[in-house]
Amino acid sequence: MAHDRRPLILAYHAVDSAWASPLAVTARSLELQAAYLAARGFIGLTVTEAERGRQLGRLPARSVVFTFDDGYRSTALAAPILARFGFPATVFAVTGYVESQRPFDWYGVGHEDPAQLSPMDWDELAALKDKGWEVGSHTVTHALLTTTDDRTLADELAGSRTRIVERLGSCDSIAYPYGQADRRVALAAGRAGYRAAVMLTGVVVADEALRRPRVGLGSGDRGLRLRMKLSAPGLAARRARPARLVRRWRGARDWMPSDEPAAD
Repeated sequence: MAHDRRPLILAYHAVDSAWASPLAVTARSLELQAAYLAARGFIGLTVTEAERGRQLGRLPARSVVFTFDDGYRSTALAAPILARFGFPATVFAVTGYVESQRPFDWYGVGHEDPAQLSPMDWDELAALKDKGWEVGSHTVTHALLTTTDDRTLADELAGSRTRIVERLGSCDSIAYPYGQADRRVALAAGRAGYRAAVMLTGVVVADEALRRPRVGLGSGDRGLRLRMKLSAPGLAARRARPARLVRRWRGARDWMPSDEPAAD
């Protein structure tokens, strides 16, 4: 049934073949991943298109959404690669850095070379939008929203959306910084005017319009590893109860300001 279909939403950050970081995927790996999905008949959508299709029961039998968090300048390299396979994408910009053009410096990236942390500017984002991409929000400062007070939460969500609308005409989607959102954050995103939002967690903790799950891919996801990760059993395992239990036992990660909250 069309109403039961779920889009495959993929998460990336930078596209950089010279940067040995989990934040970067090589151009070749991205190409192989896109080729694999195209060969299997996947139709490419943006985040907002996928959410609209899901709500209306009009998703293709197989659909994929490529997303890129943060808005690294190298994200532009993905456009011609994905275009060869007919795939658009959604890039999520941190508007405070788009405005200042200073290298990304939030918690978790401070050890990286600043030369690798350059943000896109408004003209570069507009160029991607002209190519059929969606430009969504990644907040103003990349704050961990689950730990902010209500006023800061509202400012981060509404401020970034307002600025993108002013510069690019629309902003209907958001990716939550550090991939985290609880019910309070999701409700605030709705009040700020977002129609779709995505998370990034090792297992699926929610699947609703303002907390959609994604699958993170990197340079090592090729061949058998890629096929297993994107297989029906592989995706189902991320939704299973044992996976959620393992998640609760997992230790804190050094790239987050604090550990993610328990599932709610």
